[in-house]
Amino acid sequence: MVEIIGALAKALGKGQKKVFAGIISVADGDVVNTGLKKLDVVLINPTVASRSFRVQKNTPSDGQFTVGLTDLSGAAITTAEDVEVFAIGDPV
Repeated sequence: MVEIIGALAKALGKGQKKVFAGIISVADGDVVNTGLKKLDVVLINPTVASRSFRVQKNTPSDGQFTVGLTDLSGAAITTAEDVEVFAIGDPV
């Protein structure tokens, strides 16, 4: 289950930031909507050791990102696999 799990202290920014974290199932090219208004940082970590990944923030203000998930040879992973995700951003 992935959800916004809490707020960060105001010392980390003007507005109150929220944390989106958990395990999601994605394939290469999938778009993830965090439910946040704006993303400051996104980290993903595949649960399969032989995977490589990248994150592309779609626009600075939409709270979504696109996952790039490949094997070590660079071939796209087209079937969904679990990845750990951690994002910080502005609440809606």
